[in-house]
Amino acid sequence: MQKLLPYLSFLATSTNQHGVHSPFVYDYVTKCLYSKPKKSISKSIDTLLKSISYFEVKSIWLPSNLEALQEQIRIDYPSIRINKKPYDLIFIDISDLERHFENIALNIHNDTLLLIDSIHENEVNLALWEEFKSNERVTVTLDMYYCSAVFFRKEQTKEHFKIRI
Repeated sequence: MQKLLPYLSFLATSTNQHGVHSPFVYDYVTKCLYSKPKKSISKSIDTLLKSISYFEVKSIWLPSNLEALQEQIRIDYPSIRINKKPYDLIFIDISDLERHFENIALNIHNDTLLLIDSIHENEVNLALWEEFKSNERVTVTLDMYYCSAVFFRKEQTKEHFKIRI
């Protein structure tokens, strides 16, 4: 029951592709997020795997404690460089973001996608998420409940979306 009410609140305030007016975000939602699921049972990992394909990621940063995920990516995407700078995609738990962000921020570019896991896990994570969204370098965020996508695109106006996946 503790997680049901926040999820119902998310559903009530979120939208699908029809509530998105940014062509970049609309394409990401319709051509990537709503595409056929990959091998993973976790929606966060599924979003990660689909995003790798959609954005044709060449370099990804993953925390060292996700060895099984690193191995899966090496098998599915053998040409991807893992933890080699600059990063095209970063996958991190929100609780680790604060500790790693300064190092990560030095190695991102305009088209880097930051996927953050577990933002709705508890109130502390949600507060961290709200604080991070206001970062001046962040331009577009997609809260997908299970995870969130963050973009740093300079040509994009600052927008925040809640998307059901």
